[in-house]
Amino acid sequence: MKASEFIGKIVINKKAVEVGKVAEVSIVLKKCLVDKVVISTGSTLSKKYFEVSEAEISGIGDYMQIDLDDMEIEEKVKSDKIDKLIKPEFQYKKFVGKIVVSEDAMEVGKIEDVMIETEGCLINQLIVSTGPAFRKKRLMLSNEDIKHIGDYVILKVPSNKITELADQ
Repeated sequence: MKASEFIGKIVINKKAVEVGKVAEVSIVLKKCLVDKVVISTGSTLSKKYFEVSEAEISGIGDYMQIDLDDMEIEEKVKSDKIDKLIKPEFQYKKFVGKIVVSEDAMEVGKIEDVMIETEGCLINQLIVSTGPAFRKKRLMLSNEDIKHIGDYVILKVPSNKITELADQ
């Protein structure tokens, strides 16, 4: 499942009552996993956020079901800002759009999305868009292809081998 499909998913509690929507996903790329899911609840003018861990998620399909009741959710609702729950460098929405460069410092493209395996909340691959608008290609990168993640994503692959990644 793409992380972009995960954001906005309706969240229901263990009594099948809607409690909010997925607002953000905390990703720890060095460990290739989704650390937390932030859920928004309330109206547009009084939106509040709470986080759940993988252990509190009982199912992900058309909806995301959490194994919490109303009182447990109320205790978790602590913030009116996502940045208070997840550092910006771990936020999925801040990660999308990062520039990807090859081992020899040539720009390859930008992060377009992240593939998440819902069982275990593992990150399988990064989707990178590369090339001009009308001839855009998508590369699927695994953790083995990545050397470092910071302001940029640096690959272990030289620029002359990038086309091989696109052909996979």
